[in-house]
Amino acid sequence: MLEYNGTIYRPPMEADTFLIPVTEGCTHNSCRFCNMYKDVPFRMLPLAYVEEFLQETGKHYGAYLKNLERVYLVGADPFVLTADKLEAVIEVVRKYCPQVKIITMYAAVRNIAIKSDEDLVRLRKLGVNDLYVGIETGSTKSLTYLNKGNTAEEAMEQCLRLNNAGIRHRDMLMPGAAGRGKLLVEAEATARLENAVKPDMVILTTMSIFPGTELEKAVKEGNFEVAPESEVLTAEKRFIELLDIPETYLWAAHSLDSTRIAGLLRDHKDEMLATLQHSIDTIDDEVFNKTFRRDHL
Repeated sequence: MLEYNGTIYRPPMEADTFLIPVTEGCTHNSCRFCNMYKDVPFRMLPLAYVEEFLQETGKHYGAYLKNLERVYLVGADPFVLTADKLEAVIEVVRKYCPQVKIITMYAAVRNIAIKSDEDLVRLRKLGVNDLYVGIETGSTKSLTYLNKGNTAEEAMEQCLRLNNAGIRHRDMLMPGAAGRGKLLVEAEATARLENAVKPDMVILTTMSIFPGTELEKAVKEGNFEVAPESEVLTAEKRFIELLDIPETYLWAAHSLDSTRIAGLLRDHKDEMLATLQHSIDTIDDEVFNKTFRRDHL
C-alpha cells in the first residue's frame, strides 16, 4: 500500500476534492519563505504505486471513484512532469475515475515554461484545468530576493500561454512580500500583472516568517523588515481597487490572513474593500503583533 512521505499540502478550496499522490517534494525547494518540503526529496511516484492507491481506494469506495468529476494531483511540483508522463498518470486516473472532468494540481511558472504550446493544448484536452500557480507578487525585485526562480515578466508570459491553451489558472499571491515601506508600489505592479493574465481565481495568503527558512534568518539578521499589518492591509486594499477582472473570484480567507474576505469581484468588490477599510481604521499594530500568530500553516 502506498505510503506518502511528508505532509500533504493542497489549496484550501480543494478541501473536498479527491487527492491522488503523484509526486513528493519540490524540484526547486529554494524559496526563501517556504519550509514545506525541506526534508522531502523530489520524486515522481511510480505509476504502479498510483494505481495501487486507486485500486485500494476502489475496494472500499468504488462507487465514489466512478462518479468523481474532479481530482487533485498531490505534490508541490506535479506539473514538472512531461506531458507524456502526465498523460500516463491521467490514463491510470481515468481507469478508476471514468467520469473525471477536471484534473488540477500546483503548477510552477518554470514548469509551464518547459512545455510546448502543443503540450498545453494536449493536457487541456485530457482534462487538466484550474492550475494553481504561485505568482506571489508582480515585483521581479521581490521575486528575485525570495528566490522564486522566475521574474514577473516570465509569470505573465506563462499564464498567457495557459490562457491560449484554454487552461484556467488560479493565481496564488503573497501580500507583504516586498517588506516594510514597499507594499503600495508592489500592490500596483501585482494588480497590473493580474489584470493582464485574467486568472479564474486570485488567492491571497499573507506572507509569513516560517521557522527554519532563509527569510526567518534574514529577519533576525536585520536584512528584511516585515511590514506592519496596517501597511499590509492598506496595500491589499489598493491592489483590489486596481483590479479590473470582474469575472475573477478573489479569496483571502486563509488562517494567515487577518481580515478574511472572499467574493466575485463583479459583485462583491465594494463589500470587500469596505471590510478591509474597517480593519485599517481599527487595527493597532502593536496589539496585533502580540496576539496574531503566523509561524505555521
